[in-house]
Amino acid sequence: MKKYPAIPEERRKKYEHIFNNVSSAESMPEDVVSHLVRMQEMAGAGIEMLSDLNKDYLGAFMAPFSRDLETADLAIIGAPFEKSAPMNASQRYGASGLRDLSKRTMGTISDEMDIPFDQCRIIDYGTVDTYGQFDLKDEMQVLINHMQKIVVENGITPLTWGGDHTISYAPAKACADRHGPLSIIHFDAHFDLVTLADFAYPYTSGTWLSRLFAEGAADPERTIQMGIRGNMASLCMGGSKSFGTTFYTADEVWDLGAQAMAEKVLQIVGDGPVYISFDADCLDPIYNSSSSAVEPFGLTTRQVYDILRTVRKAGVNLVGADLVEYAPLLDPTKKDGYNLVGLSWKILCWLAAETARRNGEKRQTEWAQAFGYASL
Repeated sequence: MKKYPAIPEERRKKYEHIFNNVSSAESMPEDVVSHLVRMQEMAGAGIEMLSDLNKDYLGAFMAPFSRDLETADLAIIGAPFEKSAPMNASQRYGASGLRDLSKRTMGTISDEMDIPFDQCRIIDYGTVDTYGQFDLKDEMQVLINHMQKIVVENGITPLTWGGDHTISYAPAKACADRHGPLSIIHFDAHFDLVTLADFAYPYTSGTWLSRLFAEGAADPERTIQMGIRGNMASLCMGGSKSFGTTFYTADEVWDLGAQAMAEKVLQIVGDGPVYISFDADCLDPIYNSSSSAVEPFGLTTRQVYDILRTVRKAGVNLVGADLVEYAPLLDPTKKDGYNLVGLSWKILCWLAAETARRNGEKRQTEWAQAFGYASL
């Protein structure tokens, strides 16, 4: 059998030299190298980035744990609500579950060369403790108080992990109080447009959005809902008709494709402040079956990501986001959690870039303590 010719010796020796002597850092973009050096030198010891070692002292995506709101621009916040989960449960552990999985990724730079920790000062605020409150109204008031302090009083951009979808009211309302009426990009299998005439309780996973509309905090004419399906859709479609939101069923999203769907999103949200609310049950059970109400024939993680990245490229003014309804006790393989962490990371990178743009400058995240690093 004829053997393919060997690589010329001059080239092979070049590759041997690279293998023995050349660091990958020598071919990296300057801002990437600068970030890696900064992380290695942080607090005299460096931040562990490339393994699952020594991360208990770090927060989500290896952000520093902090409640010092005067030195933060963007906060990741856990909201452990579960009282309004109609079917499956354990959403109260959603934020802690996602936080843990987020620290099992390698590195602090995205594959698109986003470096969020060099864009703005990011903190993990931790998970809000509300469980001394047995009434959901009282529990919600605790979360509202936290969000008002974070977003309104200190001007911090929120990325909130639920919890069931009830939690979205508090960060979205705070964003509206700061920026004005919001455009909502809403991924969900359900409309979440229940009214008090339907169910006379002020806060539920089905009323967060309709309450925002009623209070003028969000504009239904600038709201787009994607992934709608399941047996509840026909029962609750009247809410969308009454308020005047634009919605696309999961079938319609599939038929349109991600690019066309992104164009529809841009037509609806306009140039006002935009808020993303992502309910994990918008996804097909292949990609997420760890939520309160599981609906077959949904969206894929790739569809959602392609819609989001296309919308991001158009330059909308993203002021906040949440990801809700992850129930980690229903996710023994952690597959669903990793999908949701991946989407959360992409949204975090987007929020960091938008926060830096609104600030008019980049502000680097600092870590008060560091226990060592691993590096390429």
